Amino acid sequence: MNRQEFLHELRIALQGEISQRAIDEHVRYYENYIIEESRKGKSEEEVISQLGNPRLIAKTLIDTTEQFGTVNEEEYYSKHYNEENIGDEKGFHASYSDRTGWDVSFGKLKLNSWYGKLLMILIAILIIIVAAHIVAFLLPVIIIIVMILLIISLILGSRR
Repeated sequence: MNRQEFLHELRIALQGEISQRAIDEHVRYYENYIIEESRKGKSEEEVISQLGNPRLIAKTLIDTTEQFGTVNEEEYYSKHYNEENIGDEKGFHASYSDRTGWDVSFGKLKLNSWYGKLLMILIAILIIIVAAHIVAFLLPVIIIIVMILLIISLILGSRR
């Protein structure tokens, strides 16, 4: 079973049992989960087999919704997968939307915006400058060490 089949089966099993908003949220969560685990090196089939039967997952979600009510459906999953809170996380975060494409951010800083790209270019230039200074500082020392080793090898080589 691939990701689309899994999500379709999950959506069908949830249809009519809980609100459409909750269905969309659950499906989005599982889609993001499969994508994230696939990025970690697992195959989609492996991730889906670890998740189990989508109908059993749907039954659990329906039972949980019935037990706890619909008051907190929008907070059912962590805000990590809630589109309204993207950018509130710490560290790197990437998400994809059919409307806007990829959104890559570091905390609240969107790296694929013009200012994010400018910042990344400035950081890259700074790293290059620092690396060049380190090499420029170490190069004379390395040359002296190489010359000393060459002289030692010439002296020791002529004795044999």
